[in-house]
Amino acid sequence: MTHLTRAVLSTIILSLIVLQSISTSDSYARELTPLEAGSLPVASTNFMIADEHASLTDSDIDNYLIGETRLFWQDRYIADLLAYPEAAWSFNITVPDHEELYGHISNEELTVTSFVTYPTEVIDNPRPYDFPYHNSAYGSFQHMLMPGEQPKISKARDKYPLIVLSHGGSAHGVYDIGHANDLASQGYIVAVIMYGDNRNLKLFGNNEHRTYLRPLITKAVVDSLIKSPTFGSYIEADNVGISGHSFGGFTALASAGAKAGGEPNASTDPRTKAIVLAAPWVGRTHDGETYYAFGDENESLKNITIPTISFVATKDDITTPESILPAMKLLNGPTYVIELVDQPHTFEDGSWRDRNNWEIIFFNAHLKDDKAAQALLKEGTSMNGGNVDRQLMEYQRLPE
Repeated sequence: MTHLTRAVLSTIILSLIVLQSISTSDSYARELTPLEAGSLPVASTNFMIADEHASLTDSDIDNYLIGETRLFWQDRYIADLLAYPEAAWSFNITVPDHEELYGHISNEELTVTSFVTYPTEVIDNPRPYDFPYHNSAYGSFQHMLMPGEQPKISKARDKYPLIVLSHGGSAHGVYDIGHANDLASQGYIVAVIMYGDNRNLKLFGNNEHRTYLRPLITKAVVDSLIKSPTFGSYIEADNVGISGHSFGGFTALASAGAKAGGEPNASTDPRTKAIVLAAPWVGRTHDGETYYAFGDENESLKNITIPTISFVATKDDITTPESILPAMKLLNGPTYVIELVDQPHTFEDGSWRDRNNWEIIFFNAHLKDDKAAQALLKEGTSMNGGNVDRQLMEYQRLPE
């Protein structure tokens, strides 16, 4: 064999190796197609505003939704506006007598209100309801239970995983009406919590009690649903997911085992089996000083051993990539990180759609043990149809 022939043969073999490498690489990298809309009809618990409050402006309603305190320390909260509070998912909790955590509201009674969406049997005469806020821009309730009615939960499954939607700080769950409907249509029971973060604030002094109230309230809502005669028998009690934006992402991490403020007595919930973090608050650097949300250098994030998917917006100046990405390296469970290119802290619509599609695949993979969804998470590089996003494969940690 001549030197020329050997050289040509070597070139061909090398080319075949490169082509095989490219083919193998491509088989593990793919742009994902958004899922079809869920097939199950959706209904909800009651969340109607009473007629006497119909004249409130968006600004007025917003103050009740976020729990804004008026002068003379009169708290406002969404429960005050409901037409049928007895038919809403609303109850009272007593804050533990632990002043180090809960400060001036230790041992106080606190109202907690949520709405619940769920897969229902086919409804012949649905009762949609537009919540009177921003002209229902965030979606309508598709069918709302009236006082005395019991839910007719779909028989598509014997029991359903429970997902908690945890909103950002000084925000509210009305933003999540459409989001909750979409999750329920895919076969989940969904609780949307109204934390009312701005209640019980001190004008001067420390308000860190909100940090510890968040996981406490979340656990109380999960308890209320699992123990209830209304939904309890339809919920997989040890199979809960939490999806949160910003302070809601912090809430999900704290509920999953990270120590809020490094404090070991903060509420965690071992029933939490998977969490979705959209621009999660894990601390930040400001004026040269770094604050960590979960103890020194966020060390307690190592306690997280359950599956986590996190969304990081490249133009977020509140929960910055520089704070989130190192935190994700500390997690000890299956981990996926999605970068949302050119997005601010509150994502644009296309990026919310991307988040929602990744979220469904993630929850299907880790709450329903869907092998096809697990493969999509492993291989997916981006989500088609929204804005520019990409999975940061260097952060991916797959289940063992």
